[in-house]
Amino acid sequence: MTKRTFSWETEAHRYDESRGGEVRARSAAEGLEDLLPADVRLLADVGGGTGIISRRLARPEREVVVVDLTHAMLRLASARMPGRALRATAERLPFRDGTLDAVTSVWLLHLVPDSRPVVAEFARVLRPGGVVVCTVDKDACHDVGSDIDAVLGDLRPRRGNAVGAAEQDATERIVAHGAEVGLEPVAEGAFTAHLRGTTPATLADLIRADRYQFWADRLAPADRRRVLDGLAALPDQDRRRPDPTFRLLALRRT
Repeated sequence: MTKRTFSWETEAHRYDESRGGEVRARSAAEGLEDLLPADVRLLADVGGGTGIISRRLARPEREVVVVDLTHAMLRLASARMPGRALRATAERLPFRDGTLDAVTSVWLLHLVPDSRPVVAEFARVLRPGGVVVCTVDKDACHDVGSDIDAVLGDLRPRRGNAVGAAEQDATERIVAHGAEVGLEPVAEGAFTAHLRGTTPATLADLIRADRYQFWADRLAPADRRRVLDGLAALPDQDRRRPDPTFRLLALRRT
């Protein structure tokens, strides 16, 4: 069987539906709002994809701009937020120095090859006192201590162990990068997906179809077979395990 190459361009049309849609977007936006100062007037949602979260952050007194690199994602974002979707890389944002009140970034930093230049770019575009609110330890947060996680074993990053420490969005890494460019941590938060969890059967289907980007990228053939066999052996194939709670970190530009 030929392995399907994952592409955000081809994934865009089903991204929202396959990632929890409005339920997860609402939870994420509420978590971000808890860490955003009340006086934010201009905000960039970097890696904002389809704009499903970005739209929820907009207010009459707050302009929100979606920034993403994927054309297909931005077409969907433009439909949600006309005139407020820009194409750019996270390492080179289309804003002048010190012009933004806030930057949000959900489920982006774990995907980049090096988070240092991204954090530096966040700092560059923020005004003094401006804040970054971003997800951290994303892959590790999927470990909810279930029997599914036991099957995945060390393939699942865990915060604080050798695998998790190497992740580009590890809290310790982001704090260290921020310290280099004048960003200090000021608060932490979290939000739960509220999707009623994953089942062994649904995860196995995603892995077989190479529709789960994390595992499509990281599972060697031998690991893939072992994981699928382990999932098939679990009881209660259709019982949903607990939802993950995702961590948020807020840093302020000094």
